[in-house]
Amino acid sequence: MKPTVPALDDGVVTLRPSAPGDVDAISAACQDPEVARFTTVPSPYERRHAIEWVDQSVARWTDGASAPFVVVDASTGELLGTLGMTRLDRDDDIAEVGYLVKREARGRGVAPRAVSLVAAWVLRDLGLGRLELLTDVRNHASQRVAEKAGFRREGEIDPPERCRERSERMFLFARAAEAAAPARQ
Repeated sequence: MKPTVPALDDGVVTLRPSAPGDVDAISAACQDPEVARFTTVPSPYERRHAIEWVDQSVARWTDGASAPFVVVDASTGELLGTLGMTRLDRDDDIAEVGYLVKREARGRGVAPRAVSLVAAWVLRDLGLGRLELLTDVRNHASQRVAEKAGFRREGEIDPPERCRERSERMFLFARAAEAAAPARQ
């Protein structure tokens, strides 16, 4: 069953599906070496990668396989980052979230706000029982985001196949349905 595109907005950030007009901003955000270091985006990142991501995002929403968003400033519409449900498995009652925030928007609470919005949607509105978030053990900023968004660190794990090129060890964070109320910012 494919998810209905939700209206996710807390007055500071808005999450929405990507659009062709987002390509250049996505491409610019993915030039940051920290994005390449801690995510699975291609490196070097070319404009064609952003075009493919936008095109694939539309297909993913259509087939219900995942739920990719762009994170924008609620007042200006400026693209601040991307966020996606890298796994959305209703049969196993679980989803996984991943995100990136462009360098210029870091330290403003963008990621915890965006992750909290999507967590409430997944756990409350979609009714899934568990939302997971993986961070590289070296990515302390992402670990703080997980904690601010109400996730609990469950332990250190080997990275999934898609992350092995860049990560040797990861922390698994999780948030359960009973913790779906928005967390502190």
